[in-house]
Amino acid sequence: MRFSVIRPSLGRYGHHAALAAGVALVGLAPSADGDIWWHLAAGREMLARGSVLVSDPFSVSAAGRPWADVHWLFQLATYCIHSAFGLAGLVWAKCAFLAAGALVLGAALGPRAKVNGAHAAFTTLLVAALFSARSLLLLRPVIVTLGFVAVFVFVLEGVSRRGKLSRLWLLPLLQIPWANFQGLSALGPALVAAYAVAASAAALREGKAWPFAREAPESLPAWRHAHALLLALCGCALACGVTPFGARALSLPLMLASRLSPGSDNVYSQAVAENVPPYLLEQYTGGEFWHLKWFIGLLALAMLAAGRRLRLSHAALLLGFAALALMSNRNVLLLYWVGAPIAALYLAPSVRRWLRERRPVLARRALPLLNAAALLAIIAAAGVAAARETSLAEPTPFRAPVESVRRLRALPPGDVFTADHQGGYLSWQLYPRFRPYIDSRLVLRSEDEFQEYLGLCEAPSRFDAFQARHRFRYVLLPTAYPDRYLGLIAHVYGSPDWKLVFTDGAEALFARADILPEQDGVDLSDPEQIQRIVAEADRRYAGSLELRAAARVQLSRMLAAVGELEHAERALAGLEHPTVRALRARLRFAVGDGEGAERLARRALVEDHNDVRSLNLLARVALHRGETAEGADFLKRALDVDPFDLESGDLLTQLQENER
Repeated sequence: MRFSVIRPSLGRYGHHAALAAGVALVGLAPSADGDIWWHLAAGREMLARGSVLVSDPFSVSAAGRPWADVHWLFQLATYCIHSAFGLAGLVWAKCAFLAAGALVLGAALGPRAKVNGAHAAFTTLLVAALFSARSLLLLRPVIVTLGFVAVFVFVLEGVSRRGKLSRLWLLPLLQIPWANFQGLSALGPALVAAYAVAASAAALREGKAWPFAREAPESLPAWRHAHALLLALCGCALACGVTPFGARALSLPLMLASRLSPGSDNVYSQAVAENVPPYLLEQYTGGEFWHLKWFIGLLALAMLAAGRRLRLSHAALLLGFAALALMSNRNVLLLYWVGAPIAALYLAPSVRRWLRERRPVLARRALPLLNAAALLAIIAAAGVAAARETSLAEPTPFRAPVESVRRLRALPPGDVFTADHQGGYLSWQLYPRFRPYIDSRLVLRSEDEFQEYLGLCEAPSRFDAFQARHRFRYVLLPTAYPDRYLGLIAHVYGSPDWKLVFTDGAEALFARADILPEQDGVDLSDPEQIQRIVAEADRRYAGSLELRAAARVQLSRMLAAVGELEHAERALAGLEHPTVRALRARLRFAVGDGEGAERLARRALVEDHNDVRSLNLLARVALHRGETAEGADFLKRALDVDPFDLESGDLLTQLQENER
C-alpha cells in the first residue's frame, strides 16, 4: 500500500525534475550577447542617480535623446544579481528562470496530461526544441518574457479548463511588471486576445455547426467566458501603459515590429543578425535553423491529429507565433516555447490512442521507454555542450573587446568609434570616461544614421569625413563576428592620423597619433611582433584547439586585409580545417598563385559544397583567366546559396561590365 503511493509520486516528481534539469542545462552557456552590457550599465546608473533613465547618457550618437527604457526593471535586477554573484550568477539565474517557466508551462497542460502522455511528450519536445535553438537563450529580457508567457498560458488554460474566471484578474496585474521588463510585453494582450476572440467566436456559434472544440468548460456559459476574457484583454491593454514612459512606451512595440518586417528596403532586417528571417539565415550559416521546418511540420501534424478536438485559441497561437518566427529568427524561441505544450497536448494522446488500437503492448510499455530514452539522450547532449563551454564568469571569447578595454583604462579619456555590438561593453566598463559612438540600442537611432554607420564599413574612405565631424580619439573594431569591419581596419591602419596601439587578431584598438606621440604603434609588418601576437593567443587559449584556431584565423584575416599576406599565411601554420583551407586559398590568389588557390578552394567545396567564399574565389580565378562562362557558373551557385552576399554582388557587377 505504501509503495503504491510512493511510486506515482516518484514518477510525477521525476518528470518535473527532468524538465527543470533539462531546460536549465540547455541554457548553461557564457554570455555571448552585446546587449547585456548596456543593461548592466543602465542598472548601475539608475541606482547612482536614484531614478529611471529618460534620456541616453551613454553613446555619442544618441546622447541626450529621449529613451523609453522599458527594460528598467530587468536592468535593476540584473545589476543587483551581477553585483552579488558576478556574470556566472547571471547565467545561473537565467537557467533557474527558464526551468521555473518550463515547470509552469507543464502545469498549464492540466492533470490529464500526466495520464495521456502529453506531459512526458512536452518535456522531451521542449528540451529538444530549446537545445536546437540554444544560441538564442541569451542574457536578455526575453528570458523574463518567457516566464510571463508561461504564467499567462497557465492562467488562460486553467480558466478554459475549470472556468474559474476570478483568476483572470491576475493577468492585468502581471502585465504591469511585464511592461516594465521588456517591449515584448505586448505579447500579454496578444495572448489574451487569442483566447478572447476564440471564445467570442464560439459563443456566437453556440448551438450551430462549429469545426473547433469548445473554448469554455461545459459548466460555464460560452458568453460569460468570452465576456470575462474581453474584460481581461482591456485590463491588460491598459496595464501596458503603466510605465514611467507613458505613450512613448506604448509605441515601442509597433516600432520594433516595423523593423522586423522582412524586405530588401528594411536595413534593420537585413543588417541585424537576429532580425534576419530564419529561412535566409539558414542559408548564410549552413543550416543553423534546420530544425524550424521540422518543428512547424510537427505543429501542423498535431493540428491535423487533433481533428475536432482542436481549439481555435490554440490554432491562433500557433499560427501567430509561427508568423513571428518566420519574420525574424529571434522569435523562433517564442514559437518553441508556446508551440511545444500545444503540440504535445494534441499529438501525444493521438499517437497513444492509435498505438493502443494496433499495438497495445507498444503503447503501454515501449512508448514511455522510447520517450525517456530520447529525453536522456538530449539531456546528455546538452550536458556535453555545456561542459565544452568556456568559463561562465567571463564573456564568450571574441564577443567582447576585453583586452582593448584594459588598455583603454590607462589612456586619456575620449569618444570611441566602435562596432554597435561592442558599444554596450564600453559603457559598462569605461563610462563616463569613454563613450562609444553607437551601441545595439538601435531604437535610439534613425534609419539614415544606421545606414550611414553601415556605409563606413562598405566604403571605408568615408570615415575620414565622418571623423572630421565627430573627432573620435579612439577606434576599436573587431575582426570577426561579424567580419564587415576588416576594410575599415585596413583604412585606419593605413592612415598617418592613427596608431594601432593593440591587437590580438580578434580586436584592433587605434588611437589618434597626437594622443600618444612618444609611443610607437603596433607594426604588422614586423615578424617579431606578429610572432608575439600568435604566441600570446596560443597561450591564452591553450586549453582549446578550436579557440586557438579561431584566434589565428582572425589574425590572418586582419593581416591579409592590411596587405601583409606572407604574415597572414604564417599565422595559419600548423592548422588544418575547412575554414583555414578556404582562407589559405584566398591568400594564394592574392599573391598570384591561381592554381594553388583553385586547388585549395575545390578541396573546401568537397567538404562544404555551399561554401560561398570558396565559390566566389573560384569565380574570381576563372574571371582572372578570362573563362567567363565558368566564372558565371560558380557565381550563380554562390548566389543560389546566398542571394545577398556582398562579394557575390560585386563579382556579378564585374561580370556584367565585362560582357558589355
